[in-house]
Amino acid sequence: MKKNALLTVLLLWTLAGTFTACHDHDEDDSNAPVITLEEPAENEVVSGEVHIHGTVTDESLHEMEINVTKDADNSVLFSATPTVHDETDYHFDEHFTPTVSAETPVTLTITVEDHSAHTTTKTVKFKVKP
Repeated sequence: MKKNALLTVLLLWTLAGTFTACHDHDEDDSNAPVITLEEPAENEVVSGEVHIHGTVTDESLHEMEINVTKDADNSVLFSATPTVHDETDYHFDEHFTPTVSAETPVTLTITVEDHSAHTTTKTVKFKVKP
């Protein structure tokens, strides 16, 4: 019985240490993540499939979110949360085919956070059409 209790305490301590380590802020990290977007370009008109391609770099990435919304009503056409945890150089290549009936202005928003709570957001406006 004592052995099981000891193992349970040890397991909980290990899990708590893992959770805490993930959320500790590195005081030496003063740099925000860098987003390099290769496509789509600002004001580009994309027919059919949309490619979202680029790179994110940082000393220790934590989270990333990619959203494409219609400008008219902010409805979401595409959303992704790539797993970037603990990466330093992450290449992303997402694609989707929007369901629109006419040329539609949209906004791509990419948000990346590192383990030191530095956040970088990149926004690109472009148009999609069937």
